[in-house]
Amino acid sequence: MVGKLVIPKELGESIEVRLLQWCKAEGQQVAAGDALLEFETDKALVLVSATRPGTLRRRFYAEGDWMKPGDVVAWLSEQPDEPLPAEDDAPAEDLLVTFDIT
Repeated sequence: MVGKLVIPKELGESIEVRLLQWCKAEGQQVAAGDALLEFETDKALVLVSATRPGTLRRRFYAEGDWMKPGDVVAWLSEQPDEPLPAEDDAPAEDLLVTFDIT
């Protein structure tokens, strides 16, 4: 199953989010608890971690890019060779991740 990693809408519509760094490369295996990416808002630094194992299959933003709540940031899959959906056909399931806010 392919799932999508989404910037949480709970941050608020007017919040700007900047991707600081990716902690995993495309194609890299991810374990539950692994850091996936780090982003910042005007009020917080946020580390996003996986809640289940899989493979980071596709990243849609580069480090330094600006995003907004609701944007799909990446696709992760359970199996590394699982077929990916078409570019504009996002997976239906949002992934559960943890957010460590500092």
